[in-house]
Amino acid sequence: MALISPGVEVTVIDESQYIPAATNSVPYILIATAQNKVSGTGVGVAAGTLAANANRIFLIDSQRDLANTFGVPFFYKTTAGTPINGYELNEYGLLAAYSALGITNRAYVQRVDVDLAALTASLTRPTGSPDNGTYWLDTANTLWGIFQWNQTTAAFTNQIPLVITDSTDLQGATTVPLQSIGAIGDYAVTATNVNNPGYFKRGGPTTSQTSATDLSDHYNTWVEVGSDEWKTAWATVQGTLAPVSLTTNNTIVINGTTVTVPASPNNTVQGLSNAINTAAITGVYSAFVDDKLQIYADSAATADGSTGGEGAVEIRNGTGTPLADLGITANTYFAPAFLAAYSYQAPRWRATDDQPEPTGSVWQKINNVNLGANIVVKKYNSTLGAFVQQACNIYGTTGAAIYGLDPAGGGQNIPVGTT
Repeated sequence: MALISPGVEVTVIDESQYIPAATNSVPYILIATAQNKVSGTGVGVAAGTLAANANRIFLIDSQRDLANTFGVPFFYKTTAGTPINGYELNEYGLLAAYSALGITNRAYVQRVDVDLAALTASLTRPTGSPDNGTYWLDTANTLWGIFQWNQTTAAFTNQIPLVITDSTDLQGATTVPLQSIGAIGDYAVTATNVNNPGYFKRGGPTTSQTSATDLSDHYNTWVEVGSDEWKTAWATVQGTLAPVSLTTNNTIVINGTTVTVPASPNNTVQGLSNAINTAAITGVYSAFVDDKLQIYADSAATADGSTGGEGAVEIRNGTGTPLADLGITANTYFAPAFLAAYSYQAPRWRATDDQPEPTGSVWQKINNVNLGANIVVKKYNSTLGAFVQQACNIYGTTGAAIYGLDPAGGGQNIPVGTT
């Protein structure tokens, strides 16, 4: 009513919002959000944002239930932190559902099969998701467990290999890295091949240091670890003295073959090295490095037939004492060895052990202990929209793998997809 005399008129308006109970209506809200959002609890993926649950209708009974199911509404900001109002990718639909559940305790919410996060601008080329079950070798987090032996210090040094993931970095259709990649002494793993072969960029004697082309032809090339070309990258026998000359007609015996020191003026370390190569001893080669005699061996070298397959060089004086002049002890020496074994099976390669191995020998530690191998293999799960790491045991041989995974069944009980 209007005042008819001076005074104060107060009007009270009730603006409370209520949904009439008599209608029994439950709101239905269609929303779009980013995919695989973090749950409102801060742990795990919000179930309603999984691709598998797109277009599914959820009955939500509280704001907390909404946040747990679809995550917290996300709104974009500039780099300065200013909200971008009206931006198409802001989750306004989810915010509307959140507001509605502030005044009601039931709402049907359906998320369309659109990933708003995939619609944002990117500086890189967009790519689609891989097929379900796709395997990924995560080379950035994989450890290869390569340890190189040094006979002088009697210690191993961990080697970090180059990882080749592009076939254009390989020589033709092979798994061998291009010569232009890496430096002498580097290791490499070719991850484009399912066997992940390992390589070593060898140095070794040059043409000016040896008459054996089996040595010089491989200088500054990649050779597969464990191969004969790799074995001859490192000297099996190394002289410690550099005599100006040797006594003519003195002889040394290498794996049963007698080699004579040449007549003057070739009675030098170089002359003796050439004579050893001329003798064509199976699996044995020679070079003179820093005027010292070095002898190399591959797996064919054998002193008595019993060491065939590893490479052995038995060397002794024939006539005279040329070995003393060269700084070499008469003994049986072995070519570099490669061993894949667990940390508790560390090789015994010291000079005092039964079978000493020369510098350059390699132990691949195949368990994840103290920088040992840890092959990180992941498998794509389309439900989660993410790669999931797989258990990946490492074994030295196929037989060892079968026994380790299925000791009773001989492999018939190993599930498909086991890594």
